[in-house]
Amino acid sequence: MKNSIANIEARHQKILGVLEKHQQLTTQELSDKLEVSISTIRRDLNILEEKNDIIRKYGYCIFNYNNQRDFDQSGPELIKQAIARIASTYVSDYDTVFINSSSTALSAVNHFKAEHLTIVTNNLKIASTPHNANYNYIVTGGELRFPKEVLVGDIAANTIMSMNSDICIIGCSGVSIENGITTKILNEAKINELMIKHTVKHKILVADHRKMGRTSKFKIADISVFDYLITDKYCSPELLKEIKKLGLKVIQVS
Repeated sequence: MKNSIANIEARHQKILGVLEKHQQLTTQELSDKLEVSISTIRRDLNILEEKNDIIRKYGYCIFNYNNQRDFDQSGPELIKQAIARIASTYVSDYDTVFINSSSTALSAVNHFKAEHLTIVTNNLKIASTPHNANYNYIVTGGELRFPKEVLVGDIAANTIMSMNSDICIIGCSGVSIENGITTKILNEAKINELMIKHTVKHKILVADHRKMGRTSKFKIADISVFDYLITDKYCSPELLKEIKKLGLKVIQVS
């Protein structure tokens, strides 16, 4: 009989707990400690590596402490890029696009196929992305916040309020049925709220599985204000079912 999703998730949590305690272990050592087969452990480690929960080395693996310390800016890079790639497909030629401080949202810029766009963002890391000579790039201005290199405050807010965008691509720290879309930083919540309010066509929420079912400190908006949620295959099916009831189209990347 195949393992249930709940049993697999419970085993993954045991693996992470053992690795965090012992720092590093071989596949055989993990197999012995959890009393499961080598092939099962290998399948589990493939998934945990994709989710960025562990780091695999030659002959052993270690717990990824950085994934816990820098939750928003770290994470499963391949998954985040896949989410960004799908988000980019909703952008059409001559659109204006709001991009918030999210690393996943910003990654969508690297996948745009339109020949002419206007990109508006409060994320200074836009300067490090490849630029297209036919695109207009507008940085909001405002108070610079480190370490995220994000612009906030009245100047940033006034820039957003002075225009309307076709599309916004918004990342966050948490997505909860009860508490909506949330972020860790109060000043960013206001900018994100304005980007959503001043978007006239498609409002796109990008959030990998780590953000789903989670609540952070400051509310950005209700889930229902978005048209699309782009996430990944590791999300809770029950949570996604509830989100679909709110009217969102949910896309899961593989």
